[in-house]
Amino acid sequence: MSVQIRRSASGQAMPRETVALPLEAFGPSDTTTVYWLGNAGFLLNSRGTTIMCDPLLVGFDMPVLVEPPILPEDVPAFDALLYTHIDNDHFARETLAGLKDKAGEVHATHYVAQVARDEEHVTGATGHDIGERFCIGNVDVTLTPTWHNWQDHMTSEKYQHRRWERKEYCGYWFDTPDGSIWLPSDSRPLPEFLEWEKAPDMMLFDFADNIWHITFAGAVELANKYPESELLLIHWGCVDAPNYTPFNGDPERLEASIKNPERIHALALGEGLALSIGNECAPSGRVAKTSSLGWLDDFILRNSSLAINRTREAAALSSPELAAWLAEQDLELLDYRDL
Repeated sequence: MSVQIRRSASGQAMPRETVALPLEAFGPSDTTTVYWLGNAGFLLNSRGTTIMCDPLLVGFDMPVLVEPPILPEDVPAFDALLYTHIDNDHFARETLAGLKDKAGEVHATHYVAQVARDEEHVTGATGHDIGERFCIGNVDVTLTPTWHNWQDHMTSEKYQHRRWERKEYCGYWFDTPDGSIWLPSDSRPLPEFLEWEKAPDMMLFDFADNIWHITFAGAVELANKYPESELLLIHWGCVDAPNYTPFNGDPERLEASIKNPERIHALALGEGLALSIGNECAPSGRVAKTSSLGWLDDFILRNSSLAINRTREAAALSSPELAAWLAEQDLELLDYRDL
């Protein structure tokens, strides 16, 4: 099954038409679902714990190709707002102004949190070190390293008022009740990216062919290092910039270059991707569902945080109740052999 995309008049790859993000996406849920908000932004709903990261819903300084799935004024209260770094396609200040009073917590690296407090009046913004771990509801969050301090290598006076340090930019690893999700974020390739003891169940995957991003070769290497990880594509198709590599990634090129390309998910803005099946997801317009079933051996039992969940998922998928429920739905069931 090929990725489904559109093309702009200039030929730039862009996602399908935006799906409105319903308020139910912020409500109770019996699974873990990631909804793409556009560019690098997403909403994570893990069994009712709601986290927005790097939302860019309004207020960008370049022309865009897509409509946002929701506006800040329509967003209900949610648990936490996270930022990876200071770039304005991630730390979108106008969007932040509309969300800061709705977020229960705000988290970032120390520098970004300080800017949020001092300049955007987010009094409770909390700063963290790379490698630090904290909890939001039932989700364990760990800051992961990146290499994206491009400002420190610019000669323009605009960036010369301070040193830009790598510790001010981060990714996030999320351990949820249904599996692990890794956001490498904007970053040059790092050796650490290829050294995780366990593969993430899902990667929020920037594949921009840019020296201060992963590069296309780096994206292929990373995808192939973890060949079973689902890839929810981000940082593509939203900004009208056909000749500007941070924003003009092409899912079809990636699809032709990696192992198991069927795991690529080029969602429309507002669509969701769920980690588990067996339970009905909160409505999102459209939700793709995946499963992380696998064998349990001694290594997994000793090292994985998903050992019990794997057995429960196997029981759910093989249950007569699920078979009966599926028979009542207007669904087409596929496995990889059908693709």
